[in-house]
Amino acid sequence: MKRCWFGAGLLIVLLIVSLGVTWGMDKIHEPIAADLKQAAECAEFGDWHNAEHFSRQAEEAWNKWEHFRACFADHTPTEEIGAELAAMDTARQERETGDFAASCARAAKMVQAVGDAHALCWWNLL
Repeated sequence: MKRCWFGAGLLIVLLIVSLGVTWGMDKIHEPIAADLKQAAECAEFGDWHNAEHFSRQAEEAWNKWEHFRACFADHTPTEEIGAELAAMDTARQERETGDFAASCARAAKMVQAVGDAHALCWWNLL
């Protein structure tokens, strides 16, 4: 009987941890994607001051949660995002509006996809 209670308790703990990871991944990646979208829009309008601010803010947030994300997310998409952020950084330094905005938009989509991959949806259960 003790094993049954231990098993039930373990399942409840795993459920709580997985729901916490789901919530955490969404809360981490949603603001990063929003900052990248905002940086792309600012660059398209020629507002480089705000474009740099939002892109650096997104990069800092991305790097801040690197270890947490590495524990739960697939590494291939996160490495691709890292490469896109590097391309964005280069375009930002060169003030190449089109390349910068495109890199920001692509990175925003990929960051959003990483967050969505951990959402509690019926298609993620299959």
